[in-house]
Amino acid sequence: MCAPLLVLLLWGPAAGALGGGDGREPAGHPYVVRAGDTVWAIAQAQVGADGDPRPLVDAITEVNGVDETSIVPGQALVIPAGA
Repeated sequence: MCAPLLVLLLWGPAAGALGGGDGREPAGHPYVVRAGDTVWAIAQAQVGADGDPRPLVDAITEVNGVDETSIVPGQALVIPAGA
């Protein structure tokens, strides 16, 4: 019951990075961190087995103001598009 509320509370700041109602295309999509996730694993899943996750790792950490070791389960992240 608390998890959806937590996501909504955390989503507010992240929503600005997705683009708003100003007619722009969204700059990314939301992702909620799960137990055992790392920024590297999240990026690798997005780019696929043949892709290089390093640019997306850098983009995720920059857009969300986190470092690779500071994410926690339940945390809402923005996964930047086109990184």
